[in-house]
Amino acid sequence: MKLIIFGPPGSGKGTYSSVIAPKYKIAKISTGDIFREEIKKGTELGKKVSPILAKGGFVSDEITIEVFRKRISEPDAKSGFILDGFPRTVEQAKFLEGLSKIDAVINLHIPEDVLIEKLSARRTCKNCGENYNSASIDRIIDGVRYMFPNVGSKIEGICDKCGGELIQRPDDNPKAIKDRIDIYNKQAKPIIDYYKGKMKFLDIVVNGGPDEMAAKILKGLEKIKLQK
Repeated sequence: MKLIIFGPPGSGKGTYSSVIAPKYKIAKISTGDIFREEIKKGTELGKKVSPILAKGGFVSDEITIEVFRKRISEPDAKSGFILDGFPRTVEQAKFLEGLSKIDAVINLHIPEDVLIEKLSARRTCKNCGENYNSASIDRIIDGVRYMFPNVGSKIEGICDKCGGELIQRPDDNPKAIKDRIDIYNKQAKPIIDYYKGKMKFLDIVVNGGPDEMAAKILKGLEKIKLQK
């Protein structure tokens, strides 16, 4: 199965990709994760993209396509993949179309003010990259109830998984978050319009915790598989 997952920053793309990938025995490919790993290693690519990501910006098509081309050629991607963070532009979408047929697009929806509150409370392990979130949200917007439980670490500032230090990513402050959402909204519409009508779409309103939403997405994907 070959999937793309779209959604604004903080909508849970990485979380749900991590659930979907093992379910269908496909590779989880996140350009953001790849770039952050390159930054951590101090590579030339990492040095090039670090200031861009620190400001909440997006890396150029040229660099992103080359990184994606290398990643998709690895053995674990042969049986399928779920893409998080690619494509970000119509040019990238056309490049992908020339490489592989996509089975479905997952499109996540969540209100901007909820996103800002969620992302501002996100903390990431400096060592292993595990994410936590101390926000506790329960509100009704346009008739939809949004409930996000506190999923912080057991000990404040310490990763449950490896004991590493939890930090706030530079782009997880309110201004940078707002800028990232604005950029995403501007860039996502033409890509989603490009894909609409070309393939199956699974639109998901993200209004609950990770387990609840993951189950909803998997149920939707099973329906799509049955439609083949």
